[in-house]
Amino acid sequence: MQMQSYDFTCSQDIDSAVKNMRNFGITHVPNFISEGELGLINTEFEKILINPSKAIISQSGHPMNPDGRTARFSPWHNDALTDFPEITKLFRNDFLKKIAEAYFAPHEIDFNDEVFATHEKPAETPILPWHFDRMQSIKFWFYLTDTTKENGAFEYCPSTHWEGHYRAGFHLSQGCGVEDIPNDIDESLIRNPVSLELKAGDLLIFDSDGFHRGGIVQPDQERRVLRGHTHPKNLRRYSDKPLSAGWWLKSFLNINKWTGNASKRILGDQVQDHTLNRKKHKN
Repeated sequence: MQMQSYDFTCSQDIDSAVKNMRNFGITHVPNFISEGELGLINTEFEKILINPSKAIISQSGHPMNPDGRTARFSPWHNDALTDFPEITKLFRNDFLKKIAEAYFAPHEIDFNDEVFATHEKPAETPILPWHFDRMQSIKFWFYLTDTTKENGAFEYCPSTHWEGHYRAGFHLSQGCGVEDIPNDIDESLIRNPVSLELKAGDLLIFDSDGFHRGGIVQPDQERRVLRGHTHPKNLRRYSDKPLSAGWWLKSFLNINKWTGNASKRILGDQVQDHTLNRKKHKN
């Protein structure tokens, strides 16, 4: 497979990567994993989906891909280095950590506090629709096989992370809980998407407030992905605790609930945004 280059492709340079993240919400670092390491990581990837380990948080069928599987594990658990040494070292990597620290500075971070392994098989529908994440994060993403549109290449709309920031912030200020943020984007609003066709071992880093989706895995194809999630420390999460700041925002004491159009733009019926919360609008 010929290596792809994008406007946001860069070398293993922290300043260049963070600049791309600010401008585009995404950056691509080619050839981050060597061929020798890739073979070992693929072996551990297969184990992490089915083998027992105290470092594994969950293992299950893929919720959006009928024949696929997914697992979530902690690279910081005491058993992680013993059971999955190559994957653990990858997601503890100092270069990744410095990028995350620079992106969120001066705020502290929970660096790759969870890592997901997903193995997707052929299906007739996209792995996920266009969306931004309700929970704020940046993600460190690796394909473990060369990946094109044929096997479900990830798609991203560069620079939409700014819109995602403000969409999420608006809904939270209006008294919406994190779990209730409308985040499945009306597809008619998607502009200039980029399909990330990358070689196995390339590194992709993206702000999950940008609009993104998984592709469609074609017959006789597969997609293997490892991704680590890094969050700002003390971010607001699902299910606000009683009397927390988020709890008060959701209460009747939030003045934005009573001010009508004084705290929002006015839109006519024919131009309303049809972005949905997926969990509340299942087909």
